[in-house]
Amino acid sequence: MTNQIFRPGIAAVTLLVMASIVLAQSAAEVLEPFALTVQDGGTVNLGTIGPGQTLAVTVNGVAPGKGGEQANWGVLGVLETPNGWSGFDSAVFAKRMRATVKADPGAADGVYTVKFRLTECEGKFENCVAKQGLGSVTFFGTIRVSKSVLATAIPITAVTTGVNQPARYTINIENRGVANDVFDISAEGVPAWNFKKSVHVPAGGKVTTFYEIAVNEEKTYLPTITIKSVSSDDLKQSYDVSLVSKSDLAGDVRATKNGVLLFPMTLEPLYSLMGILGYVV
Repeated sequence: MTNQIFRPGIAAVTLLVMASIVLAQSAAEVLEPFALTVQDGGTVNLGTIGPGQTLAVTVNGVAPGKGGEQANWGVLGVLETPNGWSGFDSAVFAKRMRATVKADPGAADGVYTVKFRLTECEGKFENCVAKQGLGSVTFFGTIRVSKSVLATAIPITAVTTGVNQPARYTINIENRGVANDVFDISAEGVPAWNFKKSVHVPAGGKVTTFYEIAVNEEKTYLPTITIKSVSSDDLKQSYDVSLVSKSDLAGDVRATKNGVLLFPMTLEPLYSLMGILGYVV
């Protein structure tokens, strides 16, 4: 009996090499919210956001293809989201493919899973021939929802000012999540005062700003200042503050630092001097 040695044909070897190339490229290079690589079928942690916030997931749209040549992914698509959530696909053939996921504004704190597909095709559900050797990568992203992404503080809650002078409150806002957001600052408890200030706070950022309240009566007010995300009514924090309005010279001197006094033009030089003195009174 003659022993026969199996020698794979050239065609079989070629197929194996091509398959290894495709498999080697079956990974997505995620650029944001974190820099990482995820294989086909893998799961990655995409960080923490607040209810209603929008998370951007960006991948590199360019990757080595057949023969090491530059190839282009077709689209990053959002396949599945939790109930009440929304997903938006990236632009087609972009160098940086940016898909977004918007959480349900009423989402409870917890961990949620979103399914993505990065494909060489132009459509996320399309099964096209992998001419560039990229194929597709389907992966899962876990996203934690927590109201603790918002941290705020009003260091000084009691302010004394003059009548028709703005009472200025310093407000610190920290966005601890991985999603950019805009926060509205408003106050209740002061008659005829409905001023709202909007502040953009980037992901992981801190902003110090001011909110002012003006009254036209000599009185003590107890307003409530609220900092609320435009993404969800559930993402907010409120503070009870005090505002004492006095019509006296010392109070006017201190208050002049925060705004222009509503007095006759003939007294303007005097009150300009008072504003300077206000920093030492």
